[in-house]
Amino acid sequence: MFANDLKISLIETDVVWENKKANMNQFEESLRFVPYNTDLIVLPELFTTGFIAEDHEAVANLAEKNTDATMQALHRIAEEHNTAIAGSYLARTAGLFFNRAFMVESNGDENFYDKHHLFRMGGERLTFKEGKKKPEVLRYRGWNIMIVVCYDLRFPVWCRNTDNKYDVLIVVANWPKDRIEAWKTLLKARAIENGCYVCGVNRCGTDINGLEFTGDSMIVDFKGEVIAKREGATPAINAELSREALEKFRQHFPAWKDADKFELTEYKDD
Repeated sequence: MFANDLKISLIETDVVWENKKANMNQFEESLRFVPYNTDLIVLPELFTTGFIAEDHEAVANLAEKNTDATMQALHRIAEEHNTAIAGSYLARTAGLFFNRAFMVESNGDENFYDKHHLFRMGGERLTFKEGKKKPEVLRYRGWNIMIVVCYDLRFPVWCRNTDNKYDVLIVVANWPKDRIEAWKTLLKARAIENGCYVCGVNRCGTDINGLEFTGDSMIVDFKGEVIAKREGATPAINAELSREALEKFRQHFPAWKDADKFELTEYKDD
């Protein structure tokens, strides 16, 4: 007997620079494009602020704790819509700043992962602290889910799905137009090599620095085929992931049984 299909919605938006209220309002307005019975809603990287990594003062002013307004609002929305919400936001812990992925559920459960691969070319390492722990595999409504953030996508060992520990890889991003072919290619590559669904959510529009984002958010299946992408002006990409199709593929093409064994070395501060 297979678990229920997973109904998922990706929200692709033009993030308003450093304006948490406007971005939260934009998210709530987009919910009218999301089916009422959606299991999981996914938002872009740093969905309330934009990618402001090089501006230390702005980061300090906008960063929040896990118990502050952003998480409070997400918990309220998750409960009201009987869904889970994932993304990343600008977080503060013990005076340090993190690009923190989250998943909050309707029952109040929450999980966090601090982005490990900080984007040095964008100055992220100058302001943010890198996470030291691999993202946990989260069990949700019969599915195993793992979340990574943007630049993490370029590192296959970090995303490796050993013994089918996860069924869905969520990637939240601010991935610019100049490198969008890499984004699309890597999403497919991670799906194929890990034998799983990959859901990549990217922002669209143009930021305050003139950097263009084309979005190209998509859901890719275990064969590397795009099964859902944005159509027209609607911000939501809605799809149902079939557990039966995934399990049948893993049974009939068990490449995961021949994967090389490895261990990551312990990460230490510089």
